[in-house]
Amino acid sequence: MLSIVSHITLYRTYAQNMDNVREKRSLGSRIRAVRTEQGISQRQLALMTGISRSYLWKIETGTADIGIDILICIARALDTPVRELVEF
Repeated sequence: MLSIVSHITLYRTYAQNMDNVREKRSLGSRIRAVRTEQGISQRQLALMTGISRSYLWKIETGTADIGIDILICIARALDTPVRELVEF
């Protein structure tokens, strides 16, 4: 049986993870929006950045973690400042 402190800790962890999910989805949506505005396909962007199309799909749907190096590669390929992609 979990103590009250354990329940509170679990809830805080869950709440933080939910914030991360929303932010990852927002980032992915922004990447997709910029990509489609520029008429670039997922396949093309994947080739431009050296990542797989399936990983790019996961980024755009907010289901993948993304490191700063990949984010910088995507921003450069889209000729867009990183800050414009991470504005939530």
